[in-house]
Amino acid sequence: MRSSLRLVALTLGLALIVSAAPGRPVAAAGEPYVIGAIVSESGPGATLGRPEADSIQLAVDEINKAGGIAGRQIKLTILDDQSDATTAVNDFRQLLDTHPLAILGTALTPTTMALVPLAEQAQVPLINFASSVSTVVPVEAHKWVFKVPINDTEVAKSLQAYLTKHGQTKVSFIYRNDNYGQTGLQHFKDAGQAVGVSVISADEIDATASDATTQLTHVKAANPQALICWTTLPSANVILRGYRELGLTVPIYYSDGAATGVFPKQAGAAIEGAYIATMKVNVIDQLPNSDPTKKLLTHYASEFVAGYPKDAPVSIFGTWGYDGVGYLRAALEKLHGNATPATLRDALETTTFTGVSGTFHFSASQHFGLSESDVVVSQIQKGQFVIVH
Repeated sequence: MRSSLRLVALTLGLALIVSAAPGRPVAAAGEPYVIGAIVSESGPGATLGRPEADSIQLAVDEINKAGGIAGRQIKLTILDDQSDATTAVNDFRQLLDTHPLAILGTALTPTTMALVPLAEQAQVPLINFASSVSTVVPVEAHKWVFKVPINDTEVAKSLQAYLTKHGQTKVSFIYRNDNYGQTGLQHFKDAGQAVGVSVISADEIDATASDATTQLTHVKAANPQALICWTTLPSANVILRGYRELGLTVPIYYSDGAATGVFPKQAGAAIEGAYIATMKVNVIDQLPNSDPTKKLLTHYASEFVAGYPKDAPVSIFGTWGYDGVGYLRAALEKLHGNATPATLRDALETTTFTGVSGTFHFSASQHFGLSESDVVVSQIQKGQFVIVH
């Protein structure tokens, strides 16, 4: 039985800035640690948020079954932000009323960016699952915010290493028309300057678009050596469908926003040969036994599919949720059962741990934990992710 409340929060139309939270009582020894989570279980971000919610719950259930952290259980509430920034803000305010030790979320960059000033003002650690490095830099303005997923900059560098190796240095770019896509484009351009990769055309696409003919016509006219798509489902599939209908043959690459097993299932034969930046969860069987994440990944994948078959197969987004709880646990274990939001924040800054996504290294000057070496460039072959770089 699930211990969390997976609720759809009411949209109350409250302002985007929360007043400083009242003093939070410190739980007595042995009382549960109260944790909140905000994810996109509905709306355009649902393919990200549902596996994250499942995986957060899975990790918390495993911790509680094993006796908790220093003898203290975790009491978890998960709220659905409906892929909407205003709802995410309302969720955050609702969770503050429970006096949480920390809050996990959200799945999307725009919703996360709406929560950053709230976490700073309320002085509650926010462990987020967004792609853009903008959610944690500069550190001086993000003292209470930490990031689990790989940064978009590192994804860009990994893709560009493969592109330059194959002489593909002039690219077209289709990006989701929000902070995720906009910062993805900018960070891709910035990273490309050092290796000679240039964006010769760029078009935005709505997250819920049903057609990409205009964008792809521009791509065809630009005659690039590769097409980069920086978006998520469902628009990732819309682009692919149009790409096939227009008969484009330029190699097509996707950011990690499309690195879900749901994509090949939805796209069918059309996705054959497409490239996707991903993490190791999509290529577990191709990892050497010496890889420190393989055993953890095998366990996670097995438990996820068994416990949450409706959201299978596993994806990188689920791993963010699982590793978010793992990060929290590693920091709390250093506090020996006597944590406050402030002491937890300090512990999060000095925590190193190995999760299913890789080995995370956090510090006072770096509030993200993964590096370019944790990214895998894959190609879809016979419906499966296959490592090519």
